[in-house]
Amino acid sequence: MSRYGWRHSAFAPVVGLMVSALLMVAGFVEMLLVSVGATTAPAAAELVVTLIIAVFLTTVLRIARAVPDIRRESAATARAVASVQAIKATDDTLVARRLKLFKEAAEAGNDCEAVLSARSALDDTEMANKHHLDHALIWALPVFGFIGTALTMGAMVNSFSNALDNQADPGVLIAALKQHVLPELASAFGVTLIALFLSVLAFGAMALVERAERASVAAADEVFLIYIARLPAKQAAPAMHGLTQELALSRGRTEELVKGLDALRTAVERLSAVESRPQKYTLVREP
Repeated sequence: MSRYGWRHSAFAPVVGLMVSALLMVAGFVEMLLVSVGATTAPAAAELVVTLIIAVFLTTVLRIARAVPDIRRESAATARAVASVQAIKATDDTLVARRLKLFKEAAEAGNDCEAVLSARSALDDTEMANKHHLDHALIWALPVFGFIGTALTMGAMVNSFSNALDNQADPGVLIAALKQHVLPELASAFGVTLIALFLSVLAFGAMALVERAERASVAAADEVFLIYIARLPAKQAAPAMHGLTQELALSRGRTEELVKGLDALRTAVERLSAVESRPQKYTLVREP
């Protein structure tokens, strides 16, 4: 993560709390509850909705920290597509890291494709780990909505019980329902509705960012796959070239050994043939 992204992530909760508090003071939270069908805006409902807005803004700001990095990676990949020589190995980008690893693997005689594949897997894991907290915040949004609904309904039951005041008059019961139960019930479900709607927006932003990040990794991999495919064999795979030379030398030695074995077998066959033929002996008498 870049320094800008780190600062952006660190200040996101503070900014979210400040903005949500200002919205509550300005009456925006009450207007939001009324817009979703609530006829009243209980204090508990306003506080929970303010917390939900703070979590939503924190999540969005944390997600937005990846946008500058995505743009920087796209620009670096575009330069690499035009010319790999335009990329500096010291840059903190996907293509620069791959270029550095490619050079080190080539100099060491290792398999460049295997090294780049491992780097790609590490980048995917790093991106997934970077957004763990963001996914947790998105998951927490509807949970806060249900908590707000429970708190509001608890306050509703308390108000309803106080209104009854142990009176059995049906008219009092109906008036209490209209005054305390139905408005509070609408506010309770309004809190959940707001939380669910904001969680959908945050999840959509998260999906777009993750898709762009994975596309950046895939684009960087494609650049170097094309680069490797266009290189001569000695440059693209020096380890394989050395292995080929070693196999050629071993094959030459094997051929020499086979020739020696053939010569030895021929000599043995001739010797066996001589020994198996009938021998003719001549007796010579000395004077």
